[in-house]
Amino acid sequence: MNDSPERARKTSGFAAMLRDLREARSLTQQELAAAAGLSVDAVSALERGRRTQPQPHTVRSLASALQLRDTDRMALLSALGRGGDEALEMPLRTLTTRSPSPPAVPVVGRDDEVAEIVAALRGTPGRLVTLTGPGGVGKTTVALVVADVVAAGHPGGVYFADLTDVTDPDDAVAVMARAAGSHADTVTGLAAHLAGTSALLVLDNLERVTACGPHLIELLTASPDTVVLATSRVPLRVRREREVRIAPLGRAAAVRLFGERLAAAGAPPPAGSADEGAVAELCGRADGLPLAVELLAAAAARLGPRALLERGDHLADLPVAGPRDLPARQRTMAAAIEWSSRMLGPEARRLLPRLAMIPGSFSLNIVDAIAAPHAAGAMGALAELTEHSLVTRGDDAGLVARFRLLEPVRRYALETLEPSDREQARRGVAQWALRAAREHGVRIRGRGDMTAVEQVEVDRHVLRLGFDRLVDAGRHDDAAELLWSVWLPLWMTGHTHEGLAWTDRLHENVLSERGRARWLVARAGFNRVAADLFATAERAMRLAERIDDASLAAEAAIFASAAALRLEDFDRSGALLARAEVHVKERLDVEHDVWAAVHVPIGCGDGALLRGDRSAAAQHWRTAASTAQELGSGFSVAAVLVECTHAARGEGRLDDAAVMLAVAGELAPRQDGHRPQAHLAGVASALAADLGDVASAQWWEGVARSGAASLDADELGERLRELVRRADAVAGRG
Repeated sequence: MNDSPERARKTSGFAAMLRDLREARSLTQQELAAAAGLSVDAVSALERGRRTQPQPHTVRSLASALQLRDTDRMALLSALGRGGDEALEMPLRTLTTRSPSPPAVPVVGRDDEVAEIVAALRGTPGRLVTLTGPGGVGKTTVALVVADVVAAGHPGGVYFADLTDVTDPDDAVAVMARAAGSHADTVTGLAAHLAGTSALLVLDNLERVTACGPHLIELLTASPDTVVLATSRVPLRVRREREVRIAPLGRAAAVRLFGERLAAAGAPPPAGSADEGAVAELCGRADGLPLAVELLAAAAARLGPRALLERGDHLADLPVAGPRDLPARQRTMAAAIEWSSRMLGPEARRLLPRLAMIPGSFSLNIVDAIAAPHAAGAMGALAELTEHSLVTRGDDAGLVARFRLLEPVRRYALETLEPSDREQARRGVAQWALRAAREHGVRIRGRGDMTAVEQVEVDRHVLRLGFDRLVDAGRHDDAAELLWSVWLPLWMTGHTHEGLAWTDRLHENVLSERGRARWLVARAGFNRVAADLFATAERAMRLAERIDDASLAAEAAIFASAAALRLEDFDRSGALLARAEVHVKERLDVEHDVWAAVHVPIGCGDGALLRGDRSAAAQHWRTAASTAQELGSGFSVAAVLVECTHAARGEGRLDDAAVMLAVAGELAPRQDGHRPQAHLAGVASALAADLGDVASAQWWEGVARSGAASLDADELGERLRELVRRADAVAGRG
């Protein structure tokens, strides 16, 4: 039977009577709230009937503050239909204090956090420390460990209050008081109860009642020997608060936790590299969230790690639920995340599933694109999601801030994405990707801006999403432009296979002539088969010349020349390079097309090397580096030579690879203005291993790990020349 009308009638009667009693005593809401130890908002909500079921201690406090006679008191209680409720009659009861118990299971990987929190609690009396973090990260567990560690330092007692179901700040005070063994309903009463004691209050799950923050500060001011340790998915945002964010576990700790939970379930430990690899992959998909790791381990105990890995896309809906002694909201990842998302405002709720489309980190510009057409509120929504620990900070790219969703959060949120929102977000991402690709392409080709190369690498997953949307929407020429704009940085960062997969999504018969020329140039750039590369590049060159695009024509001619070299057609290679040089010198403003201007001498150097003239090759490469410097370009010829070393190794030309690497080492300090990059040392280590020089390979690997910070230019040059001598010996050059 629905009793809502009856409840509404009683609430209305209570509200009117409370207002009449207050006005009869000439009290304002502020004065009544102060006398009752309640907030003004609480009194206002009761008088307007917005708060329908006040707690017993709230009604008692109001009756005392109004100094009601017995008849008025009973009339007020009767207005709620609770005149016979003994809980309102302030019975004398003996309360049992609630002390926290240590965690029920061993805690893994939290020593550093525990030490930090213990130091914070011991540092200053009257301290409020709030542990924040996403649902399932283990805030309560860490708080219980800390309470156990510091208990001896609090002779006044350690008390635990769970505020999961509390939504009113005044009710929160009463719950804390009961945990500490007090009948108090107000901050003043609780402070008097704790006065003169060194007590620790552990307050769990404050996220629904963060408005009690001022009450806690008032309590700590009145009872300065008391310390509060709180857990919440969001900070309380009061001035005395010290926030400690509990981060997900690192990979090693997550794997150890997984193994311990497997053992606790009676399952055998992972056997062999295949099972160990599956466990590591599962922990990676859990993104270090202890709850997700535990749920996965529970499922793996029944299915096995490898079998579960095949179901790993369903982290939010695992086949086995969590322990029954956990709250219902923590028995599945979906429940834990849903608990957080219910507390979000409408803009944040709209943005979260859209952000889930990005399987990696994203910048603020990408957030704006995803949020369109609601970009105006995007920053506020992102801040709210970050505060609720549903979005975390990623690894920043230079000075650009990056954000990401933990993988279990992302997978859950993606399931809630509405089709219309998905399409809007995909359109926004496509527009952003095309605009960003154009900007990166201009910066790389025109100024040799290596930071743009790094930016393409960082945003590669988002650019791919935008490219796919352009293809799906039939915007084939735009997709070809995006592809051509980013093929060079993709090639420079070693993503040739992925780049070819991008080109396979387009077909030349749906492209305009310009779109086809761009598509062919990109396809040539990613191609590693010499005959296919030559045919593709030559077609691109002829098409670019027909549409009178000198930049595309020069780029295609350089590729065709490189392919001819690999086919050992030196005459054709030279002729194609000469053709490219004509385009560069006669038709291009080289200050805006540095890539072509620099790659002509690079191509000449490659040709000289294959003809056996190492001296001429090195001179051509030096010319390329000088050209880049003269044009004020950041283009790194050394980086190009390192990538060419990879290609030469793949073709078995170890002696040529060593020569290119040696010149790269010579140019790197001079052109790049810093010591050799770890990448060069890593390639040198691989080349030494190819040559069978184990000791040298290990030495270079050590340099790569240290970032080459301790290596000067002279030592670098001598070590690389030694690689050349070793390669010559292996090749029989004596």
